[in-house]
Amino acid sequence: MSTEVVNALGLDGPGVEPIAGGRVNTIWRAYRDGAPVALRRSPAFRRLPEVAYECDVVTALAEKGAPVAPVVAGPTVVDGAIWVAFSWVDGTHPAVPVDDPPSYGRLLAELHEHTAALVPRLGQRPGWSRLDEFLTAPRPGDDHTMAELLPDFERAFGAAGTWLRRLAEDVHERLSGAESCPRVVAHGDFGPGQVLMRDGHLSAVLDWDFTHVDLRVADLAVAGALARPTVDRAEAFLRGYLEVAGPDVGDLGLLGDLRCAFHLHNLGNHLCARWAKGIDIAPQVAMLTERLEREQWWGPMLVAAAREATRARRVRRPSPPVTRESSDLEVAHELADRAAMVARHYFARGLTARTKADATPVTEADHAVERLLREALAELRPDDAVLGEELGTEGNSDRTWILDPIDGTAAFARGDPNWRIQIALERDGQIVVAVVDAPALGVRWWAAIGTGTYERVAGRPDRRLRVSTTASVDGALVAVQPESFLRRLPPGTRQPAPTPLPLVDLIRGELDAYLVHCCHAWDHAPWILLVREAGGSFTDHSGGTAPDQRGGLYSNGRIHDDLLVALSPPRTPR
Repeated sequence: MSTEVVNALGLDGPGVEPIAGGRVNTIWRAYRDGAPVALRRSPAFRRLPEVAYECDVVTALAEKGAPVAPVVAGPTVVDGAIWVAFSWVDGTHPAVPVDDPPSYGRLLAELHEHTAALVPRLGQRPGWSRLDEFLTAPRPGDDHTMAELLPDFERAFGAAGTWLRRLAEDVHERLSGAESCPRVVAHGDFGPGQVLMRDGHLSAVLDWDFTHVDLRVADLAVAGALARPTVDRAEAFLRGYLEVAGPDVGDLGLLGDLRCAFHLHNLGNHLCARWAKGIDIAPQVAMLTERLEREQWWGPMLVAAAREATRARRVRRPSPPVTRESSDLEVAHELADRAAMVARHYFARGLTARTKADATPVTEADHAVERLLREALAELRPDDAVLGEELGTEGNSDRTWILDPIDGTAAFARGDPNWRIQIALERDGQIVVAVVDAPALGVRWWAAIGTGTYERVAGRPDRRLRVSTTASVDGALVAVQPESFLRRLPPGTRQPAPTPLPLVDLIRGELDAYLVHCCHAWDHAPWILLVREAGGSFTDHSGGTAPDQRGGLYSNGRIHDDLLVALSPPRTPR
């Protein structure tokens, strides 16, 4: 350590020891008057008025007995960097991911209770604004706002710029009514490396980054990252917070939008401080875009968790968490549970579909659900490959998860509940697990090799499904898609009334066969197994059983061979 730093902070000498902790600050252990101190150096972009503001907050909190490490020297500038010495706090960093989300909620609430009283005294941190003002607040330097620069930014960054501009404007519109939320001196952006545990409990925050006066619920939204990736963990985090802070924290329905606003605020800083001056910010835009894409699934799950956390405590039978050791069927159910939360959020909000290059519709929900499913598989089945409708193929394995995040996007976009989340696992070329969930209808279908096909309707016991017992083509109910296939059916077959999904009728025994020529692997993969495990049969248009041949003949099995012969030829020319 340089002599200038030793003298400025009154250290005993230049001997220092690097220690872990902090996201953007360098930290050492040093000694002052024989006692250990935590020595921190700010990154180059920090300014003395900001750090002085933060140190004032830490000092005031320490005087109130808050769980923070007090400032003992600084802030002071040496060789262009800002240095601060904090009292040493014994302890260890918690595990990652945190195994006690409620304790983080209680810690944040305790900090908020202490800092709420500081709001009138301290005022806003220099150069900062509230999170809900990310679009319209003037930025330091040349007083640009993010809103002023977004049109030029969109033109410069193409499709990414268009998506970010639309997201920013949508989020800002939804946050415009958040003025009534209580305010605190915010500090939600801390992680396990900035917290110390002692005697099994969280004992102190080592960070100085108590940022600015903001909405209480905005800081709670930022801190919600500690609870990823499930609703249960987020609910536990929020319940811990509300146990200390009480219910009057603001509109928890804004949590998802405020998490987006956190990243959009940082994007605005880059736009106004650097991009407006001609500096390349492409790496920062890519990083923030990736984070905002994650928020499209995590934000809705956080909102769902808030709904659960604010309800009266219900007695629920605890279920073991799904882990890498769980069965493939358990993993598929867990995937569907998580995806349904996010899909329901977007369905209730309402979305407009746009047309993809292949002329099929897509919405923000399709992308959000598929990203969620892929992140969950990276957590639970990291060695498996993934094939999804929106994001293509990833990985190389004899085990491939086939995903259709929203099957029936057109129905989804117009508010029709007949859409589904479809998940299948293919192993060595054979579908071995299938789960199809219709969240808006409250129905789920599933199967695994050798187990049978089952249906769960909300509020009713699960039931096993079986195909019909019709044994003759004559009089059989056979659905077709497209309608031009009607001419290929043998005489005597009957056509059913139109139905949103004939394959559901087939596995329920209400339809005898379905001849289809359309769609993709993710549309057919789970239904091949669901039909088979219900006692039926499937033959694709090439005479095999693959899901990627644009469908084929599904039937109850008893009339399958006769139908294949009667279709003449049984295979559809490519």
